[in-house]
Amino acid sequence: MPRNRDEYFTISVVSIVLFIFFHNFFFFYLLLVVAALPFISYFVSKYVWNRLDVTAAVPLFTVGENNDIPVEFTVNNPTFLPLPGVRVQFTADNRYYPNGETQEMSLPVRKGVSKYTWNIRSVYSGFVSLHGGQIRAQDFMGLFVFKRGWECNAGVSVMPKQSEIIMNIIETTLTEGDDQEFDSGVSSENVSQVKEFRLYRPGDRPQRINWKISAKHEDLYVKEFEQEYNRNLTLLVELRRDSDETGFLNELITAFYSAASQLLDMEIRFTVCWYNTEIGAFQSQSVEEADGLTDVMQQMYMTGSYEGYEAFEHYKELPHGRNDMAIYFTSPSFKDYNPDNKLGTFRERVDLICLL
Repeated sequence: MPRNRDEYFTISVVSIVLFIFFHNFFFFYLLLVVAALPFISYFVSKYVWNRLDVTAAVPLFTVGENNDIPVEFTVNNPTFLPLPGVRVQFTADNRYYPNGETQEMSLPVRKGVSKYTWNIRSVYSGFVSLHGGQIRAQDFMGLFVFKRGWECNAGVSVMPKQSEIIMNIIETTLTEGDDQEFDSGVSSENVSQVKEFRLYRPGDRPQRINWKISAKHEDLYVKEFEQEYNRNLTLLVELRRDSDETGFLNELITAFYSAASQLLDMEIRFTVCWYNTEIGAFQSQSVEEADGLTDVMQQMYMTGSYEGYEAFEHYKELPHGRNDMAIYFTSPSFKDYNPDNKLGTFRERVDLICLL
């Protein structure tokens, strides 16, 4: 803009000098046009600006971690005049982490409705929200600036990647002893047992391959599970601030999501429990299919983190039967458990503990 003003000032000075030097009507009219141009540019641009509407939306319901999130901007200009350009400012943040980032993009404004796509990326899982900031535009001559705030409440859930380590821990925990059952018919008391072993088919999950049986028969064999509701299985998630490192909650959510996905793959229904800081209450929801897990993730993303072990404190106050079992996702700083019940540690920061 300073350059535009300098250029206009130069043109004005030249027009005045030419009028004074030649003193004729042509340069007089030229001087009037030069003097009137800023007013014309201002009021015409202001007319378009007052009728301009900018909205943003995310067309996706969920997106995977570290994938591009397309933000669709719609610019509606009901007038017949274009505008040189509009700069739109917005903030993308994830409520689990202090990593909000303000971005700005330039949108050319044509007459009618125009759509533009701007990609952002989330490093961590969680709910990424878009918040409107300031919208700015210049007049046709670039001499004036128009500003106003704008609202934007779009968002998308970023789902974590599945961890093979966690999925193997869950499968091993719930199917221990199945090799012996296949070879000798010995029965085991597990949450889920293997119904049969069959030959591998394209599309089967690699986690279902039983390498011991496969090596014995020189063919790939996979496990077929059957549902047995002899235990009431709960996944207890502690959404606490255990560390200043922003990646801790991301790893906790990754561990939980991987475990839940493995249970669904094994056709085991379960209940998810967590503490919701937004409503100050302990929540639980049964999950039997992928849509149910997505719904739970959405709800967990809407709550915030906290200090302490709120989920565990509420869970232990509930009545439990002999068939109840919980897998507790927490940090290694949690000490109130039998070390023999520790199932494993994920990336040195998330412990999986069996609560009987």
